[in-house]
Amino acid sequence: MTVTALRALPVPRSVEDLLWDARTGLDRYSPARALAAQGRGALLVDIRPHAQRAREGEIPGALVLERNVLEWRLDPTSSAHIPEASYDLEVVVVCSEGYTSSLAAATLQVLGISRATDLEGGFVAWRDAGLPTVTGGTPAGERSGDRLLSIDVDRWEVRVRGQLVHLTRQEFKVLAALHEARGIVVARNRMADLLDVYPATTRALDVHVCRLRAKLGEAGGALVTVRGIGWRLLP
Repeated sequence: MTVTALRALPVPRSVEDLLWDARTGLDRYSPARALAAQGRGALLVDIRPHAQRAREGEIPGALVLERNVLEWRLDPTSSAHIPEASYDLEVVVVCSEGYTSSLAAATLQVLGISRATDLEGGFVAWRDAGLPTVTGGTPAGERSGDRLLSIDVDRWEVRVRGQLVHLTRQEFKVLAALHEARGIVVARNRMADLLDVYPATTRALDVHVCRLRAKLGEAGGALVTVRGIGWRLLP
């Protein structure tokens, strides 16, 4: 007779138990300590989903790796790993309030990334400490604050390389219209209606665009004039 061994059922545990176990192996960083670590080359990794980053904001220079791809991007043996991945990499995982990040950092340690830890209090603590932030929404796999031109229509904010650009209401309307057109030409007559400037052939429209382009600096080249028709914003 063959005797089949019964595998013992796992003992139920709470998520608080898992969090406690995860944090016993972490030397968690305060916001000030995380900032200092970033300055010496540590990798800050933001695992929050896009909607949360867009709502809350981001840490300049943090690499966005959402939670569902974190291990695959940081495991040096993975075919999908990022160039920075290594077992001795100093990694500081960031979530919104410092809970999910602890579980994620503990998992990275299991992979052999022994210097992985997380930001105590998460992005909220970083922001409340008065440390630098930028408007959120960086695509996964990019570093926040590195995008040339960022436009937040809801907040009426425009940033170039993470730096806030102060625009007049009319200038922002021009840029928002071009941004929402997603690369399609915005005709002069539509822009005239938007700015309440008539006729559409007036040079006042060109003046608004010219001033906007100048304020955008190195990003101004993305604003292209289509002669006799209107303007478009390059991706």
